[in-house]
Amino acid sequence: MKKIFFLLVVSTALISCSKDVDDTDSGLQDFTITLNVDANHRFSNFQVSTHAFLSDENGTILDSGELRLGETTTLSFTGTSSLHYDLSYIRYDNIVDLGIKTYTLVTFNNIEQGTYNIGPTPLIENSHDEIFINIDNAGYPFEITSGITGSGSGGPENGGYYNFRSNLVGSPTSDFYASFKSPNDQFERYFWQRDISEGSVFNIDYNSLPAITNIINTQIPSNDYSYFSVEGLRNDDENNIHHPIALGNFAGGNTSLSTSAPSNVFDDFLFSVHFRNDNTGYSKQLRTTSIPEQINAPTLNFTVNNQSQQNFNMATTGEATIYDVTYRAGNTDETLFYSHSIYGEVLPEVIFSKENLRLNIQQAYPDLVEFVTLPLGDVNLTYYSQNSYIDILKYKIQGDYYEIPETNGFIDAISKQFD
Repeated sequence: MKKIFFLLVVSTALISCSKDVDDTDSGLQDFTITLNVDANHRFSNFQVSTHAFLSDENGTILDSGELRLGETTTLSFTGTSSLHYDLSYIRYDNIVDLGIKTYTLVTFNNIEQGTYNIGPTPLIENSHDEIFINIDNAGYPFEITSGITGSGSGGPENGGYYNFRSNLVGSPTSDFYASFKSPNDQFERYFWQRDISEGSVFNIDYNSLPAITNIINTQIPSNDYSYFSVEGLRNDDENNIHHPIALGNFAGGNTSLSTSAPSNVFDDFLFSVHFRNDNTGYSKQLRTTSIPEQINAPTLNFTVNNQSQQNFNMATTGEATIYDVTYRAGNTDETLFYSHSIYGEVLPEVIFSKENLRLNIQQAYPDLVEFVTLPLGDVNLTYYSQNSYIDILKYKIQGDYYEIPETNGFIDAISKQFD
């Protein structure tokens, strides 16, 4: 494998050297991508290696390099400024305990040159030893309704009790929200406190907690599967905590989503919903001051006229920002899986040819020799109301979590599965 990558780099260097003398007179320009990988980034729990490739629109590899934690990788090529350049990552994972290998190839279409920072991966704490809430007169059985992560135990003694423990998002102090439901109470009740120090203990009579009488039922189109979540945000929170308020997962479908939202606690709500019928799914996320009572299916749509990687063709309707087309396959004994996702800008007609690129990249991986073609897996179109394609593509390249920046912003998406 190392020999192949070396040859790719050497061949690129030779091409570059041969043109150095003529660069000024011929009008050729350098195209350079700099990838800074944070030392605390995690590509995956099972990663063996991750490599990056710079290529042209014909799928020819122009430069390549391995991405290592805490290091910088530079990919460059000298060519005319009008050329189309793609950036690809391929990550090799080996799940030894299960005897499964996976290769995940991602291509970002028609990128801009510049510096991209692949930042640290947020760590999710689950020690459950930073806040303790002991509740009496809780009834039994007692329910945590807000979707906050934590652990606890309870029983029917003394009118019912529940001892809950969790983590704080910020340090050394943090805001904390949780809601609960007693079988003896009509409404949920909530705990909310600001600037809590780690290790704090709260002993509370359940009936002293404020009741949530504001219940919003959000109607969505008919579906055979749906999922939704609601989070609360405060504009003055330096930690930018997304406080879970409601959560629902309905395998058989649901058209009415209920949220118990506290009054005068949060400035904005982040409402997310996904629903699906057969092979078509719809998603919407919006940042709003009030939880919506009605969600309609996005007006986005598309028709795939040619599924092949070599001559992909798709007609789109509605306003969308970015597409994500994924091809995937596995071997017969299900020990090797391979996928290739392609991101690009949405136009009324989307056309690309990425099979040569995939075949050129996979030459460096003997495991992938059997995958001559990959069948189409799924296609997604997504519209971001407050950001451009270049903005979103940079988020994707850097592996950043995207957050709607301002109130009344929203994201619409449609997906179709083909395998």
